[in-house]
Amino acid sequence: MVDVAHIIPPSPDDPPPQRSRIRPWHAAVALAVAAAVGGGLWAWKPWQSVELPQSACWGVLDASDLKPLTGPDGKAFEPRPVREIDTPAKPTSGSRDTHCLVMWPGATILLDAEVRPARDRIDADRRNDAGDGPVIPLDFGPGTTGWVVTADRIAPGNTTVRLYVPCDYDAPRDDSDQPPPKYFGVLVSGDVVDGASPGKAHQAYADIALKIGRAAATAYECRNTVTLTGTAPRVPS
Repeated sequence: MVDVAHIIPPSPDDPPPQRSRIRPWHAAVALAVAAAVGGGLWAWKPWQSVELPQSACWGVLDASDLKPLTGPDGKAFEPRPVREIDTPAKPTSGSRDTHCLVMWPGATILLDAEVRPARDRIDADRRNDAGDGPVIPLDFGPGTTGWVVTADRIAPGNTTVRLYVPCDYDAPRDDSDQPPPKYFGVLVSGDVVDGASPGKAHQAYADIALKIGRAAATAYECRNTVTLTGTAPRVPS
């Protein structure tokens, strides 16, 4: 028996054959998935990663302290890890000053932090900083002296936060006639890296100065009661 349906041509009056609706639906789903994946990759950008040390600067800081200083891509590292904060009474390296650096790719200083005794140098430091730009006071707590200075004439956004904490401690004798130090000082600065917010970075300097100040007060074994604020003062943008 011959199947005439396959040999009789379709009549011009017949309705046109309907196209399958499955393929357009599949295409819409594919586009939606592609957009979601693409959008997710655009937001996440797995090829851009930030690696931060688990601890830095005498083990006082961690990745959350350094995160506001970073750009969208790179690895931070401490070139010479320091195991503890040096104190004048118990120096670990023969020096009364202790210094911490956290570096970023391209020899950029992500963070530069220093703790040192302060004799009569507070006023001198303030005068020196005033030559670089406006000195804005910061209140870190009773008896403390702190300020921030932005030295745009040195480099755009170059900002330093200083904190001086009153501390009565046993200092080793030296050959000078200088009186025993009555404070220790914390200095925090760095280079604002590409992709980082200068405002957030400068505020992070104050947050870090406060955190290091607390640790140093313990390391210096201050005989007086050191009272520091619960949170760092706001750094004007």
